[in-house]
Amino acid sequence: MTRKAREREVHTLAMAKRMAKEQRRRQLLETASEIVRTEGTEALTLGYLAERAGVTKPIAYEHFGTRAGLLIALYRDYDERQILAMRAALEAKGRTLKDVVEIVSAAYIDCVLTAGPEFGAISAALSATEEMEDFRQSLRDSYVAEYRKAFARFMKLPRQEGQVLMEGILGASEALAQAAASGRTSREQAIAALSRIMIGALSAPDRP
Repeated sequence: MTRKAREREVHTLAMAKRMAKEQRRRQLLETASEIVRTEGTEALTLGYLAERAGVTKPIAYEHFGTRAGLLIALYRDYDERQILAMRAALEAKGRTLKDVVEIVSAAYIDCVLTAGPEFGAISAALSATEEMEDFRQSLRDSYVAEYRKAFARFMKLPRQEGQVLMEGILGASEALAQAAASGRTSREQAIAALSRIMIGALSAPDRP
C-alpha cells in the first residue's frame, strides 16, 4: 500500500468515526428531549439517558460531562436549529433592510413561541447551576453576532457602537418575545413592534 493510499484510509476511518459520534450525539439529544417532554427535567440524568438510549453510562458522560452540560446541549441544539432557519430565510428573501428586519423579528419571536414547555423547564433547571449565566451570555453573544451579520450589507457600524446597538435590539427582542409567550400581546403585534424598533434604531438620521 502506498503512502497516499494509507493516508486516504486513515482519513476515511477518522471521518467514519466522527460521523458515528455525531450520530450518537444526535440520538442522545433526541432521547433526552423525549424524557424532558414526557417525564420532566427531574427525570433527566446521564444514567437514565444512557439506559433509555441503550448505551453505557460512560458514553453519555463522554458526550456531555455533567447533567448541566446535557441541559445546555439540549437548549443550544434547539437554538442553533432556529438560527439556521433564520439564515436560510435571510438568504432566500432578505433583499432589503425591511425584509431583513421582518425576518429577524419573526425568527426571534417564533423561536420563543415554538420552543415548547420543555425548554422552559430546561431553562428553569439550568437556573440553579453555575454554568447558566455563562451560557446565557454566550447565547446573547451569538444573537448579537447574527444581527450584525444580517444588517452588515445595509450599514457600516463602528465596533463599539454596533455592539451597543445590537444589544439594545436584542433586549427589545427578549422583552417582546416574553410578552407574546405570556399572552400579553399577540405574535403579530410583537413582530410588528419589534420590526418598528429595529427600523427606527437602524435608520437614525445621524447614522452614517
